Amino acid sequence: MGGNTWEEVLLVSEAEITQAVQAQYETFPYPPIPYDRPFEGFSSLGSYTLAQYARTRRLQEPTGARFLVAGCGTGWELHGIVASNPGYGSVVGIDISRPALEIAQKRIKHHGLRNCSVQYGDLLDPSTWPEGSFDMISSYGVIHHTADPVKALSNLASRLAPDGVMALMLYNHSGRWHLYRIRRALELLGITPPATPEKIEFVRQLLKAAHPASMLAWHAKAHEEYYLPDENIVDNFFHANDIPFDIGEIPDLVAQAGLEFIDVAPYLDYWNARSLIAATHLEFHRRYEALARIDQLRVIEYLEPLYHTQNLFWCCHQGQKITTWDPFTAEFFKGSRWQLNPLFVRYGSVRYWDQKIPFSDLLGKLDPAQILTQKMDIFWPVARIPGKMMASTRYQVVELLLPLANQARSGAEILATHEERADHLLNLFRQWEADRLVLRVA
Repeated sequence: MGGNTWEEVLLVSEAEITQAVQAQYETFPYPPIPYDRPFEGFSSLGSYTLAQYARTRRLQEPTGARFLVAGCGTGWELHGIVASNPGYGSVVGIDISRPALEIAQKRIKHHGLRNCSVQYGDLLDPSTWPEGSFDMISSYGVIHHTADPVKALSNLASRLAPDGVMALMLYNHSGRWHLYRIRRALELLGITPPATPEKIEFVRQLLKAAHPASMLAWHAKAHEEYYLPDENIVDNFFHANDIPFDIGEIPDLVAQAGLEFIDVAPYLDYWNARSLIAATHLEFHRRYEALARIDQLRVIEYLEPLYHTQNLFWCCHQGQKITTWDPFTAEFFKGSRWQLNPLFVRYGSVRYWDQKIPFSDLLGKLDPAQILTQKMDIFWPVARIPGKMMASTRYQVVELLLPLANQARSGAEILATHEERADHLLNLFRQWEADRLVLRVA
């Protein structure tokens, strides 16, 4: 099926779709990432801290939190949840593919992931899940493969703690438009699900034979490495069930499950107007900033429809999101306490002389007093600026950020210590909060 509508799905029973999806993933466990590969860095989507900050504008660390990975597959996402939430309490993954769960168990054992487990579980049947509620539920690329996405979301919502957050990835219809058209062409050629070795080879040769100037060749080149494993060709061209959504449909979709859209997660330059339209077009950015958040995202999707193949976003129970943030004024800054994002302390880096070093080195290996250079650029994958490199100075890194690594400080105290640079300081912290480098504690 090539990007099914719900009406098409309803023609087939829930049990038949579930069985077909299960059969696919038991034959082709997904994702095909070796269990011994380390997970480097962190997942912004899977970060409890980033999700909760988007919900409450307050730093909440994942210490002791309980996580559910709904549709964990071979365990790569589960590993990402572990890496992204230092201090977590427990992580449990569920999936309908037993071969995939066996690989996930090997991944857990190989990397010594503490308090992690996996078990069989069907998103449409909560009786197969572990008991209890979860502080964060993550489901990456799974719900759109179920026979009933609203039912799956409702089931997950029933197990989400009252103040919990959900991290989801659903396919974007616009971004996968060309892929779905390729599927339709394959159907006309008689190359239809389920996948077989012969059908997989047909697709592989089709991609290789595409004229260099064609859109098909562009697609093949852009996904050349991804299509090396058979599992990835199957997942894109022979999936048993696939229901994509444009970004504007997401709030209504999750509302049907009693959930509220929070925001998209910061990932690469997805949904970033600064990367799409130059800052010199002041009138565009003025109008863009005046829009509601979901309309901002729709504008970006309309202007660049083939770029966003995935919707990566957070949601929570309805009524549990702060809908209006206080403006970042001097009084707001002074009346709040601020701390460096713990994820930046763990994963951020700075340029020292001609080297890029972990920020954590400044907390132990290096003596900041011995740093003589005046230029210390910050590298932070969550930053909204293209390239993710924030031009910075020694003063900003050592005198402002470093003291916030281990202890929160009030804005009033920070301003009093650097009184001569008050206006500059406010602008810095305003930008740092927008880029989730510095977070409000209370």
